[in-house]
Amino acid sequence: MIKASSRGIFGRVQKKKETATIIRHYLAACHALSEILQAKHDKCGLFEEDLGSVGRALISCPSKNDLELEVRNLSSLYDGIKDLIRGMVTVTEGLPWPLKAVPQTFLQIVQHLEKGQAVAAGITQLLTEVQTHWDLVAEFHAPDGSNEKLSAHAATFFEVLFTVFIRLRVLQAAHPVASRIAVDSYNAALIEESQRVALAMRALESARDWTASNDIADVKKELQVLNQSATTDITVDLDVCSVPPPKPNVFHGRDDNVKSLVEKVIQHSTRQAAANLGILGNAGLGKTSLAQTVMWEHPIVEHFGSRRFFLSCEPLIDATGVGAALSKLFDVPASKDKLHGIITHLESHGRTLLVLDNLETVWLVPDDRARSQLELLLRRLAAIPTLTLIITSRGIVLPRGISWANVASATIEPFSAKAALQTFDDIAGTSENDEENERAAVVELIKDVDCMPLAVTLLAQLAQYGEKPSVLLRHWKKSHTTMLRSDPLASGRETNVAASIAVSIKLLTAGFNGEEPLQLLSICAHLPAGLRTSVFDQLESHFKDLDSARCGLLSLALISVGPQDELKVLSPIRHFVLGAHPMTADHSAAMRRIYFDIAASAPRGSSEEFATKSVSVAAEYENLKVFLLHLINTEEPSQSLIDAVNAIFYYTYWMAPSATLWEALRSRLDCHALWLAECCIHIGRIYLQLGEYTSASNALFQACDISRQECDRRSAAYCALLLGDCQQRQGFYEAAVQQYTAARDTFLDLQDDLNASACLMQLGSIALSQEIYGDAKQYLTSARSAFAGVNQRLYAANCTSMLGELHTKEGDFSMAETEFQTAQSEYQAVGNQWGSSLCMRGLGNLRRRQQDFPSAEVLLASAREYSTRLGLPLSQVCCIYDIGMLRRDQGRTEEALEAFRTAKQIYKRMGIADSVKKCERAIADLGTMEM
Repeated sequence: MIKASSRGIFGRVQKKKETATIIRHYLAACHALSEILQAKHDKCGLFEEDLGSVGRALISCPSKNDLELEVRNLSSLYDGIKDLIRGMVTVTEGLPWPLKAVPQTFLQIVQHLEKGQAVAAGITQLLTEVQTHWDLVAEFHAPDGSNEKLSAHAATFFEVLFTVFIRLRVLQAAHPVASRIAVDSYNAALIEESQRVALAMRALESARDWTASNDIADVKKELQVLNQSATTDITVDLDVCSVPPPKPNVFHGRDDNVKSLVEKVIQHSTRQAAANLGILGNAGLGKTSLAQTVMWEHPIVEHFGSRRFFLSCEPLIDATGVGAALSKLFDVPASKDKLHGIITHLESHGRTLLVLDNLETVWLVPDDRARSQLELLLRRLAAIPTLTLIITSRGIVLPRGISWANVASATIEPFSAKAALQTFDDIAGTSENDEENERAAVVELIKDVDCMPLAVTLLAQLAQYGEKPSVLLRHWKKSHTTMLRSDPLASGRETNVAASIAVSIKLLTAGFNGEEPLQLLSICAHLPAGLRTSVFDQLESHFKDLDSARCGLLSLALISVGPQDELKVLSPIRHFVLGAHPMTADHSAAMRRIYFDIAASAPRGSSEEFATKSVSVAAEYENLKVFLLHLINTEEPSQSLIDAVNAIFYYTYWMAPSATLWEALRSRLDCHALWLAECCIHIGRIYLQLGEYTSASNALFQACDISRQECDRRSAAYCALLLGDCQQRQGFYEAAVQQYTAARDTFLDLQDDLNASACLMQLGSIALSQEIYGDAKQYLTSARSAFAGVNQRLYAANCTSMLGELHTKEGDFSMAETEFQTAQSEYQAVGNQWGSSLCMRGLGNLRRRQQDFPSAEVLLASAREYSTRLGLPLSQVCCIYDIGMLRRDQGRTEEALEAFRTAKQIYKRMGIADSVKKCERAIADLGTMEM
């Protein structure tokens, strides 16, 4: 049987069209063959009718007639466009990538197709002859009384003819990789098929003359010979080379692996007990590169000399193919017992190193017999004392029956972040001296692909062509795995991440019964932080054998086990599976229920139980966010979905506020006015917290307009209150006062005393910012009394805390201390730890103003530790900024700069723009002080 590589068999040009044509023909031919084999032999007329309709159906099959026309059209097209494309290459000289690359790529396509055109012509001629046979079948009329025996002969004849046709189609599909197949063998395959066609013709003629000669035995004999010929494999010699491939030009992060492998090879070989070593792992981790590097290490070259051999198993089929390739690699004379010849050769030539690369293509196959034969071959090779055997294979399992010297360390992991960055820099020519945003884009790209070596390499090659890392990052966010290829034509596992992953998926589906491993992989792909044990256990009732599915994925290294026993998938694999293999409806419903329950358990605000209650949610937060985003994009909005998003909003508001989920939901709520208004209010609050005031205002104005249209005065007034907050933070105090006043009037009219008091508190905050301390004190005192009157102790404590800040600015430190201590007691009483931390900071800043630096340091350090323990990152970074102010006042400039820079980075990461500017001003002021 002909074997070509996975990327060659489908070709690079018109792949989808050719594949669809082959599939249509295959299905039509199988249907026709089924009709013949199931024909009613007891009625000659019925057989004639079936055979005639089958022949006509086959003749009308577009896969035969279109082939010659396509080749002829392509031939005329090439001549007309080659000169044009060459001109385009010249014209685009000097233009940036990808403009320059486009005509160059098309020119490569043309040149590539021209090489296979002669081969295609030969196949076309043979296909034309085969079509003649179908014509004869269509015209054939069985003589009276011959129905049963002649039907059997015709069925056998058609089966053979069908086999020949399929072989020709495989040859035709494989011709784009003719450069990888020996020309003599390719021609030999065509000659062999021609002989079969001629033999089929003679058999048919004998069948047509059957009634005259009545020589059934002759016809039967010819058909038997032809059938035996059809089951004989066509041997295709691969181009093999006795010189190992060169080591990679760029190779980082594998020093420990290389050192370990080299040491084991030398140690075992010098003891006359050669080592058997495995290099295992997931797709795209650099297993081949590691093996090639080892082959060129100085101790290895010195030890084995020219007896270093490398064989890729990718284009091979089975153990027989491996044996044939080894015979050619070692130049073993042809014999019936190829394995004996190989063993004799190896035993007579001393120390030899053999690398069998991509072993999974011939080993991890569904055919148990083929797998056993391959393992037997490996055992025979491993038993040769002078042969050092190294295999590379996907997965985490080594072939059975062999003593492997590195079982514990055979599986390799992705790059470290440092090695990934070095690799990217060496290929793309980037460096740490690049613009800050471009360097940050490189770091984020590497992180986003989980430091997978193949993905990093292909991204770096794209950057090498002139694409900026920031642009690549934008493309990655949009296209993910589909962009990870070395050039637009790349379709092989070494140049296309998607193709490489697809090979692993094919091995998975072929090697395991049922679809459960792939379904489990699809679930894992929705969970970037990994499928945790608690969720895994809840899925057990939705699988027949969940543990077996897990083992199947682990054996092929499509998943790995994390430090908390979670099942993780590398980012490129995850994105590939999300696009190609969606969850089943049952599994999607189960995941929906599980993660909605997790969202509902999320604590709100910063209560005393926040830290303990948030542990389980924090572990699933990243998964929850991604899964909810998936639901938002794939299903109709529902109250349960909005409730889940709402729960995450209140959980993250004081930790790491993000508008991602609400923004995604916003685009799906055009037909749900009230939900859309609620959504816009939450978006406005988040952007307000992040300091993105334009975005906050836009969302709040939209919510306000919708609320007015729906006659929802309370929601419209609440939007005005938030718009006042937005304007106040930007220093637009007059506009903010107008918003607060209008909102307060509406709340009073609606008898909503709580929100009316909130407006009064914000008016006091504006007066405090403007240093109008009399008005501020009046507003805040009135608001505190109003809150106390409706038993809102938390809001009353907020007013007390602001009064403490007011007295600090006035220099009334004794009253300020009293207010802060009172507020802290109230916060602790209602279980609000954020407020308690805020008061610690207030007292620390009070001591700083009093120049009681030791006390200030203790209070601010305690506030920071308290915020860290509670998991309140916003409070933590505020403490860092306050410590910077303390260091400034102490004259410890370098420490102050470090604190301000750290706070700036954290604020920037959180997206709080105004706080970033505050840190920048503090850094600039320190520079002025030094001058």
